Amino acid sequence: MFDFFYPRTSTRFVNLALLILRVFVPLLLIPHGYDKLLSFLDGAADFPDPLHVGIRFSHGLAVLGEVIAPIFIIWGLFTRIASVIEIGHFLVVAFLMHANEPLADKEHALLYLIPYAALLLTGAGQYSLDALFFKK
Repeated sequence: MFDFFYPRTSTRFVNLALLILRVFVPLLLIPHGYDKLLSFLDGAADFPDPLHVGIRFSHGLAVLGEVIAPIFIIWGLFTRIASVIEIGHFLVVAFLMHANEPLADKEHALLYLIPYAALLLTGAGQYSLDALFFKK
């Protein structure tokens, strides 16, 4: 009954925690990217270009970082690769898009960056397509 409070960590609980992290953090992010996806599909030409790679390409990278990679993370498919994409995305948002702004304006990007850094280190866990397809 009190096993839950013992200091040891069950592998089952770790995998459940990774599942919760993998599903709910991206679900909070995708609505931000949905409008970007729609404007990208409409061919909008008024998107910021912080990397100086072209407006259309920057817009596509934002869609990749806020819609496509989060979907892969929810599924637990190519999780580490998608996490690298997310980390890069939020580093750009925090330190290029909001470069001259106070820390409070960078806060959301940095808060999103942290769970993706954790997923990069841990992987998707047992309850994922990565575990299903890439068994050792």
